[in-house]
Amino acid sequence: MMNDSTSRNRQSKALRNRKQPREKNPARPVRRQVTDASERTSSSIPDSLSESTASPASYSYTESVSVPGATPEARSEKRRPRLPIIPLFLLLLVLGGAIWKLCHTPERTPDRVELEVRYLVPGQEDITESVFYGDSVILHEPVDRDGYTFFGWKDADGNIETRESFPVYRNLVYTAEYMPLFETKKHLPYLTTDGRAVLDVDGPVTVREFVNILYLLLDRDLEGNGRFVDVPADDECYAAAAVLKDLGILTGNRLHPDNRLTYGEMIETLARFYPAVEKDCVFRDLEADNPYYPSFCTAAALGWISEGKTVRTHALRNVTRGRFAQIMNHVLHRDSERHLQVSDIGTIMDVPPSNEYYDDLVEAIIPHEYRMQGSEELWTSSEALPVHEPGFFLVGFRMHFIDSDGVPAVNDTVGGLTYNENGEIISGDEELDEALISILMDTIDPKGMDRLEMLRAVYNYVVHNFDYRYGNMYPYGAEGWDIREAKRMLENKGGNCYCFSGLFYHLARFLGYDAKIFSGRIRGEQYEYLSYDQELVFAPMGMTPHSWVEIEFDGYPYIFDPEMEYRNWGLKDMFMGDESLREQYSYTKAEEE
Repeated sequence: MMNDSTSRNRQSKALRNRKQPREKNPARPVRRQVTDASERTSSSIPDSLSESTASPASYSYTESVSVPGATPEARSEKRRPRLPIIPLFLLLLVLGGAIWKLCHTPERTPDRVELEVRYLVPGQEDITESVFYGDSVILHEPVDRDGYTFFGWKDADGNIETRESFPVYRNLVYTAEYMPLFETKKHLPYLTTDGRAVLDVDGPVTVREFVNILYLLLDRDLEGNGRFVDVPADDECYAAAAVLKDLGILTGNRLHPDNRLTYGEMIETLARFYPAVEKDCVFRDLEADNPYYPSFCTAAALGWISEGKTVRTHALRNVTRGRFAQIMNHVLHRDSERHLQVSDIGTIMDVPPSNEYYDDLVEAIIPHEYRMQGSEELWTSSEALPVHEPGFFLVGFRMHFIDSDGVPAVNDTVGGLTYNENGEIISGDEELDEALISILMDTIDPKGMDRLEMLRAVYNYVVHNFDYRYGNMYPYGAEGWDIREAKRMLENKGGNCYCFSGLFYHLARFLGYDAKIFSGRIRGEQYEYLSYDQELVFAPMGMTPHSWVEIEFDGYPYIFDPEMEYRNWGLKDMFMGDESLREQYSYTKAEEE
């Protein structure tokens, strides 16, 4: 145990040692407090850092520096060297340049990799072009194929390549896209008349008929698997619709074959057979945002239709058969100028040579062969339609007329009779026309009767199938009442003399007779009353208002009076009455006064 004196001696010794630095061991590190940069001299900083080390105003940190063999004044601190600070914008500039170079300068391998661009053409050897990685290639020019239209090169994704040149970074394969051409060398007929030799030139074209025509005019025998839910296997357009759907000409799940074809549908469908033409065009009734606009512009560029500020497309209207033939002939590059005489063409009942579509329809209907003389098409042979003899003849139960030149009466009044657009005699009232045709179907035999026998048959029909009923009477010489009274006769199953004569008058005209009807007088009781038009009807003493029909034969007018025969119970034949009958009853017409 240590005594108190020994303890005090040791403490004193330790105190002396702390007050005096130990110089005997200079290698021992000395800890020093640094509070101001001014104490640091240039000799305490390594030369290699003296130029790059900053001299801030002050330091607020304490750092231990161990300098072997140095005095306290000369002892310097060893600091970790600081890297130079690169401005941010310089760094961004360098990075941006590196990125741009990476994107725009494809890395090329040292050995220059060689790639292939292959072009596949059906029925021909593949076309292969070599190109180095990153180099540009020019798209191969179109490859013609007999009987087809070249659409373009289709890539692996099914898209048509539109770039003329492009860089290549991998092997590429393109397939030639074609569409079958229409037959333009053989002028096949694609329109036909019906059993009556009527085309219905102003009538509609159905979707079914259009599809069959397109299929007929293709230059290749094709089979397809395309299906429409509304076209059963027994439909006459089934095969045509299947092929056209496979080709991409028809789209959708429903065809609506019984619908009437519109101009928009026709042009849009035909345009799918040809590459689109990038061309701006102007139509009066079609704006650029209309779905049909590109197709109509293609049609105008190809010369099928006209364009201009005054031109109407009528895109939503039904296509008439005449206009259809005109457009199709342009598509088929057919010359529609007049080639033959009417007698060599035959008779189209509802299309006279004066019709604006006559030449186009002849081109579309008649099978023919031709040769080209310069730009002119000359027919060398043809299969003409039947030529009807001049005069009247029935097609079914509708009467037509052909003049001495073989031209049918259409949309005209010839010999006092009016003909419609189909060359059929009409009364001017559609409802009455239907009733008259129904009577003819029940009364006459077109194959077993001549026209005069038919006239007798309809006369007897009027006499024996209607009753007498009091009705309207008309002033002396009145006109324009015949349709009204004929319809009254049919509605009431009877009538007075005006009804009897009105019905027979129109039946006779439907058989091609230029019949005349009269509101006159015959011998009888005197009448005085108000007519249908609230006019006073007055007959002289011993005369009575009456109506009858006259028809000329060989320039002589004969009397037909079905009501008078009915009144006499058939005892007096009033069919084709001669002059003696006129004198007997004193038939008096207004023009005789």
